[in-house]
Amino acid sequence: MKLGKNKKNNKKYNVKVIATIGVAITLIGIVGMSIGRYSKDSFAKNGFILNTISSIEGSLNNGFTFIKEGTGNIFKFKENAKKVKQLEKENENLKKEIIELKEDAQSAQSLQSLKKSLKFIEEDYKDTMISTEVVSKNDGNWYTSFVIGAGKDEGVKKNSIVMNGKGLVGIVTEVSNHYSKAISLLDTKSSVSFQLLKNKEFKGVISQGANEDENYKAKGLLEGYMFKTSYDVLPGDVLVTSGLGIYPKSIPIGEIEKVVDDKNKGLKYVVVKPYVNFKDVDDVVVIEPRNIN
Repeated sequence: MKLGKNKKNNKKYNVKVIATIGVAITLIGIVGMSIGRYSKDSFAKNGFILNTISSIEGSLNNGFTFIKEGTGNIFKFKENAKKVKQLEKENENLKKEIIELKEDAQSAQSLQSLKKSLKFIEEDYKDTMISTEVVSKNDGNWYTSFVIGAGKDEGVKKNSIVMNGKGLVGIVTEVSNHYSKAISLLDTKSSVSFQLLKNKEFKGVISQGANEDENYKAKGLLEGYMFKTSYDVLPGDVLVTSGLGIYPKSIPIGEIEKVVDDKNKGLKYVVVKPYVNFKDVDDVVVIEPRNIN
């Protein structure tokens, strides 16, 4: 009886073992398939994760580099500030040197221009020549009057002749101890006798307002007329002082720009472009007036 029971028990045990082994094999197969699928997905996911980590790592490295450089600049701020101040000082010094060089160049140019006046002046007047500068001018586009920085104490006299390196400027009308007032050839009170350089027999007078039909002074031009209408006068002819009156002879005045024959008045008018730019008279020479007594 016991033997029969044992056989039955052994059969039940064997069935359980086989069933257990079957379940285990099935589970292992399922797990193996899951692992295979999981591994493929994991590889892709892990690649994304690795890329993300690499990107973050690069950003962190850049950030650390920026912080490192910024910190270095902060530490060098004082040193850079000193360099900037030093450069600013050097820049200011260079500006001053440039200004001084320009002033020296302008002074040299002005002196050279005044030296040209010597060739216009007769020997008798060179010893009394006074170099000075214009210290003020009248208001307006063209200067008809101005003040020079020399007076009685420097040897300036009333009716002294004012010139620059280009030619005749005007005449002194008032004199104080250290300053003098002068008028230019553009002033209506100024008149000067001239002759044509090509023929000293062709003479005339510069007199602003000679031709009342036109206002040439507004254009910086001089007006005048010839003593005779028969004179052969053409545009481009050069005018110089004739030596009549208080002006020494041969001082350049300008060139004829226009000739107008007025048959009604029997006069030959001339319009003259002066050599002197009356907008830009700064340095001048003054000589005594010609003695006509």
